[in-house]
Amino acid sequence: MIAPALDETGRRLLADERRLLGELREWLSRLDAEEAHRAALAASLDQLEEPFLLVVVGEWNAGKSAFVNALLGQKALEEGVTPTTARIGVLRHGERVESRAVAPGVDGLTAPAEILRTLTIVDTPGTNAVLREHEALTRDYVPRADLVLFVTSTDRPFTESERAFLEAIRAWGKKVVVVLNKADLVETEEDLERLVAYVREQAQRTLGFSPEIFPLSARGALRARLAGDEKALCTTGLPAFEEWAGRALSDVERLRLKMLNPLGVGRRAGQAAAGVVASRLDRLRDDVATLDSVEAQLAARAEDLTRDFRFRLADVEKVLLDFERRGNAFFEERLRLTHFRELLDRDRLRRDFERDVVGELPREVERRVEAIVDWMVQAELRQFQDVMDLLRGRVTDHQGRMIGQVDDRFEYDHQHLLNAI
Repeated sequence: MIAPALDETGRRLLADERRLLGELREWLSRLDAEEAHRAALAASLDQLEEPFLLVVVGEWNAGKSAFVNALLGQKALEEGVTPTTARIGVLRHGERVESRAVAPGVDGLTAPAEILRTLTIVDTPGTNAVLREHEALTRDYVPRADLVLFVTSTDRPFTESERAFLEAIRAWGKKVVVVLNKADLVETEEDLERLVAYVREQAQRTLGFSPEIFPLSARGALRARLAGDEKALCTTGLPAFEEWAGRALSDVERLRLKMLNPLGVGRRAGQAAAGVVASRLDRLRDDVATLDSVEAQLAARAEDLTRDFRFRLADVEKVLLDFERRGNAFFEERLRLTHFRELLDRDRLRRDFERDVVGELPREVERRVEAIVDWMVQAELRQFQDVMDLLRGRVTDHQGRMIGQVDDRFEYDHQHLLNAI
């Protein structure tokens, strides 16, 4: 565990790191960020309480298991010859060499190697595994790694699948060390130096930095270790790696890498979340622009409708003014003394008024008001269709994130409009 090895300052840093990354996890949940990023961040935080995690990756025939066995000095891992039988092996310290399944595709392994007291080693299936779930499992473990040890080989140095894999893990911000295995297959020292230079160049281009590269023969080292032949072991290149690891992976450096692990995962998750936020902000800006367009359209239509309505209402008022003129003329004529007797005949007066003054007025007013209603309905329908065209475009952009539906049914109350006018 990391906490007991820290001083007071280190414990405060660890507490701050946990708090900040906890806040990030909360924001990722609120943003509905990718589950893979949230799970990776949670796993990396849990990893703070576990031993230093070394994850070994590479193609299936590059010699990853052989390298781990050479490092341990015993055959703790099976050196498979095909990718179809490969499983992830999580290797920890134990009194004897044992293996048992602990999860789908994952074996929990133990071995009585001193190095495993402070180190957990994960042996992964190849980056070019035939079964695609193997590669997915490998990538699930990489975000949790405190150090990634990438094994390539002299017979197939830095293949396309290796390049693609390193490109994929670059964003996690991991410290990567490269082992160039099968160095014993290279005939001359000059050829080996050229291979090392080639791998360094490709790694620099892919990772953005130049990692440590160690050419060695894993199987030769294991044979020498099992035979107790120190002279032969020195020729395999493994001691050079172990010397570097002893210096570079001191207690302080391992703690530093351990604490940097969740930060790298959090940085990647945060960058992904920032991309989500930026995308949503772009959509919101487009939504606001759409709403502004709708508001402007509604304002312009309201102005046009108000202006045109006054003209159309004037047509109705003209009919009423004609009615008023006829009424005034009718009473001016009937109120003369010569027609005084006719005023006493109320029924006749009513009939004459309805014939000469009212006439077709109700039907004429009804016809003209109906024309106004039809005009208003058509104007409303055109406005509704224009707005719906804008909204449907936004619905397409937000497909899958919409709550509810946009009601595109056009309805109006004819009688209500008629009564209002």
